[in-house]
Amino acid sequence: MFWRRRSSERKWNLRHDVGMQLAVGALVLALSAQGAFWFHTRQIMPEMGIVPDVPGERTVRALSFGDEEAFFRLLSLNIQNSGDTFGRFTALYKYDYNKLYHWFHLLDSLNDQSNYLPAMTTYYFSQTQNPNDVRYLVDYLDEYTDGRVKEKWWWVVQGVYLAMHKMKDNDRAFQLANRLRGVRGIPIWAQQMPAFVEENRGEFGDALAIIQEILKHPEDYTEGELNFMRYFIDERLGKLDAVKKQLDDIKAEKEKQKAAGIPEPQIMGPPDDVGAPQAPAGAMGLAPASAPAAAAPVPAPAAK
Repeated sequence: MFWRRRSSERKWNLRHDVGMQLAVGALVLALSAQGAFWFHTRQIMPEMGIVPDVPGERTVRALSFGDEEAFFRLLSLNIQNSGDTFGRFTALYKYDYNKLYHWFHLLDSLNDQSNYLPAMTTYYFSQTQNPNDVRYLVDYLDEYTDGRVKEKWWWVVQGVYLAMHKMKDNDRAFQLANRLRGVRGIPIWAQQMPAFVEENRGEFGDALAIIQEILKHPEDYTEGELNFMRYFIDERLGKLDAVKKQLDDIKAEKEKQKAAGIPEPQIMGPPDDVGAPQAPAGAMGLAPASAPAAAAPVPAPAAK
């Protein structure tokens, strides 16, 4: 009973408290003003860009405060997520690929060994719905791999693929693929890329010449890879008669090596750090691209 009387008195006191009434009135007024502001501005959207403007190299180095690797990773992640912040999902055709191209070059000045940027270029930004934008990516991969084809051959191959199948430009594809010609120590299929492009261009004689250069080093390829080259020359180039004797001699020599228990060279897969799927260990004799081919040299018979 006593509590109910005290509660009634408190409510009565609050009801007649001028200060409290002013406070409640101010709160209602503020909420009304906020509601009115929202109503009149609800259609106004912030102008958020997609790809940020490219700063100067000196500015980036200054902002890194001496830790260029950490800043490289931070900026690379920002570029990867550009256009998809604040709940947005932006289609790739809306991106400014010219800006992306310059961003990639800027970030290479901080770290030109990382495969992060070419992987982002190849696996993500190449999916643009505008094929004309792909030329910026191919140009970047071209310049990124310049002078270090044996180390960065995987990205040369990706550039060739984009030029052939996205840009539909066989001449541009051949400019890149021709860098792989005669580069030993990389997978045989990568060495064959210029031949594949030449076939696509209708230059069957030049494609055959490239395959013949590879055939000169039987110690570099397996019997299965030899069988593919025979198929390629016969079925896709139609020039088996020109090298049939050479192919038969190499095959006979390889079978002799196999009978003697000499192992074949390991088939080289993609590098470990390029984000490409890896075959299970020992599957089809696959080895990482960095693994040396362990096999006794097989003498190449003279072509006739």
